[in-house]
Amino acid sequence: MRSIELVYKAVDEVNAQNPSSPPVEKSPETRLLDSQGGVDSLTLVNLVVAIEQIVFDETGQSIALADESIFSSSDNPLKSIGSLASHLDALFMAT
Repeated sequence: MRSIELVYKAVDEVNAQNPSSPPVEKSPETRLLDSQGGVDSLTLVNLVVAIEQIVFDETGQSIALADESIFSSSDNPLKSIGSLASHLDALFMAT
């Protein structure tokens, strides 16, 4: 399964968990953590946890998507759904 599909599956889960919140759009351009806008912090945390769980369930691999270094990076992988999927691809290549 491609990383973007894993992220979209997690988006579906997060949207289902929070029906009263605005839904996260399944698009590579959807902003997550960005100075120009994005999702609220609880939604972002839920999305990261859902992705980590889906990856484990489908591949048996434990991953950590967010660590201190990504927040100080100029190329923050949590900026958008597309950058998050690319980060996930990089994690898969590293293992």
